[in-house]
Amino acid sequence: MPTTRGLERLIFFSDAVAAIAITLLILPLVDAASQAGEADRTAAHFFEEERQQIVAFLISFAAIARLWVAHHSLFEHLASYSRRIVFLSLIWAFTIVVLPLPTAMSAEFDTEPLTVGFYIGTMFASSLILTLLAVTIRGDPLLEAPEHPISRTVVRGSSLMTVLFAMALVVGVVAPVVNYWALVLLLLAGPIEALLNRRHGANGKLQKA
Repeated sequence: MPTTRGLERLIFFSDAVAAIAITLLILPLVDAASQAGEADRTAAHFFEEERQQIVAFLISFAAIARLWVAHHSLFEHLASYSRRIVFLSLIWAFTIVVLPLPTAMSAEFDTEPLTVGFYIGTMFASSLILTLLAVTIRGDPLLEAPEHPISRTVVRGSSLMTVLFAMALVVGVVAPVVNYWALVLLLLAGPIEALLNRRHGANGKLQKA
């Protein structure tokens, strides 16, 4: 029988995973700074030499932060949990733990479809799991908090983000000249979601013209 204590432990575990993963992102830069100091390089030289790794760090930090916020928001709607919720949360945690690896690879290896696919694909998988969590929780009286239900708008927003990650993955892999810049597609999420909300309304129903 699920308990409140069990749900709290699941949340703490997910939060800890995200916190550790987001911390690991900076470690390669810390090592690089130490090596630069031992080689008597200047700070300007360090930032110039490691700019690709710095950019990868900033993008991945923003991605993990965004994914964690989405996960945190979803669990605000959760009154209890099930094996499916635990299973999906573990898979989500796996994607977050893995992300520092393609981040390091994107900074150290040549830009090619495999590294681009691994990097963006990991983010896509994490976003997909969040959408599955939202769909699983919404409307389930055993899981969803009656005083704080998940609206259709939330599910639509999560689905939109997953679709944009999928588009970025395809574009980044198929068009090598675009590569990691395909992630710029994610900036469309806000305008598209605002347009959909105006058209369908907060309750998800199509508004009459």
